Amino acid sequence: MRSKILKKARRGGRPAGTFAVPALALLLAGFIGPASIAREPDWDPENIRACDRECLVGIMDAYMDAVFRGDPGSVPPLAVGVRMTENTGEIEVGEGVLWRFQTEPTPFKIYVADPVSGQVALQARLKIQGQDALAAVRLKVDRGKILEIEHLYDRNIDKAALPLLTAPAPVLTEDVPPGRRDSRDLLFRAANSYFDALEGDSGKIGAFSDDCVRHENGYRTVNNPPPGGRMMPAPFMPTADTERGREMLRFSMLTCAQQIDTKTFAYMKHIRPRRALIIDEQKGAVATFPLFVHDGTRRGASPDDPPGMLQNLVTMETFGIRGGLILHVEAFPFVTLPYGLGNGWTLGSGR
Repeated sequence: MRSKILKKARRGGRPAGTFAVPALALLLAGFIGPASIAREPDWDPENIRACDRECLVGIMDAYMDAVFRGDPGSVPPLAVGVRMTENTGEIEVGEGVLWRFQTEPTPFKIYVADPVSGQVALQARLKIQGQDALAAVRLKVDRGKILEIEHLYDRNIDKAALPLLTAPAPVLTEDVPPGRRDSRDLLFRAANSYFDALEGDSGKIGAFSDDCVRHENGYRTVNNPPPGGRMMPAPFMPTADTERGREMLRFSMLTCAQQIDTKTFAYMKHIRPRRALIIDEQKGAVATFPLFVHDGTRRGASPDDPPGMLQNLVTMETFGIRGGLILHVEAFPFVTLPYGLGNGWTLGSGR
């Protein structure tokens, strides 16, 4: 009987009237040896090492080095069931634009690492096929192995955005002295207050410093010095020779709170989910991957008003926070989606 089973197994078939034999049953029957069954190493607390901030950044660097070489085989260890998306679409490691196209680094990069949640995010300007691009990469690490990979990218970058994409704002890259660091809970609440303020059309809701600055896709869109600058993330620079231009310049000089008080952002139905709040206490930074849902309505609009913006948007927003107040917001890349589509990670998101 034993020889018949083994002969059938070698040919890839089964004896008639039999079922697949579990490995444990074969082991007990003496058909296979113990070495054929994979096993975890014996428990030893001395072998347990926490993945701290330096460890997480190292895993991100190793992952990106593999991307730059176009070598999926050299990525850090992947967990069983690893999941990956690029611009919200689910793909496999080695697929997609960042992997398949020639991708190169530049000096502009912001790391946000959170040993508590086991997540690390990178916001960077890259070169894709020789052209400037903006990208965000998020990794979730579980016991030293990558469990989640998320790519966002935007290749539509104008040269006008490059001056603010040469070196990151120091508030996002410098260590906060240990004695002056905000608590994890305060950082979490301050970052959420930004989105609460936008949803509530009130700057008073947000934890804004008076000199808060926001960069969107490389453009400064708030608190611009006189005579003003861009009010939206676009190469177009308004001028004062038209009424519309003067209004745009005026808006660009408002503070973060003042801009929200104008209710200009009332077309945002909601900003949820605000995924992956990656809290970096060492840097006083919080990274988020929010979904902006725009359903064509506007708070306070009259029934006769025409439909407004009808699309969704995902991005990475990084907040530099000191003393519980937001000093800097770095938002990119902007990935627009048809209304109703979600972020690729949260079931039911998108409306």
